Amino acid sequence: MTETPQPPPVPEEVRSHRAPPGPVQRAGTKASVGTLLIAALAIGGLIASWRPLGGGGTDDRERPFIRAGQAGETVSARVFDAKVVDVRGAGKVRLRGAALDTGGVWILVRTRITATDEETSVGYAALRDARDRVFLASTRVEQEMIGGRSFQPSIPVEGVFVFEVPRDAATNLTLVLARQSIDQRMDAVAEIELSTYDSPTIDKWAATAEPVTIDEPQVVP
Repeated sequence: MTETPQPPPVPEEVRSHRAPPGPVQRAGTKASVGTLLIAALAIGGLIASWRPLGGGGTDDRERPFIRAGQAGETVSARVFDAKVVDVRGAGKVRLRGAALDTGGVWILVRTRITATDEETSVGYAALRDARDRVFLASTRVEQEMIGGRSFQPSIPVEGVFVFEVPRDAATNLTLVLARQSIDQRMDAVAEIELSTYDSPTIDKWAATAEPVTIDEPQVVP
């Protein structure tokens, strides 16, 4: 009996070894790494330079909502409405005591405040001049319209906000009112442009010898 010869065994493929890359392969690998690096840097640059529309800063996103108007108009500050009724100037003012003079001029802004839907108060009152300088309500006199007084819904109250400003600022002023005394972010602010006065009028106010009495706030029809 003749044995049939068996074919030689097929060598097992060695999978764990590879021939070292040739010059062309090495060049292609380096090019791929370089391309990825450039792409990563480009994306990083885009991310670093990206900004939300409008600047996206906290001050931009949380700025107050300005409601503007003029003297004689009713301007909403959301929780209250404000209307400038009258503006006077003086060299001296009096409130339950001795007269107080000034090196500038006193500006007395009679304003009607009406709370809208809930009990509220006016925590901030200031005058802003044409150069964007801000003058807070004077602390030299008791300000009965600010802070401690509560306004009831739908009950109008008229009273005077009192300011002390330089004469050169008094010709062109805007009254600024808000509920919060310090932080007006994300809240409504009323800005009411007062009438414009010439320098002789301001000088006449400042030279008046008789003190102007500051009336107490009153409920009005």
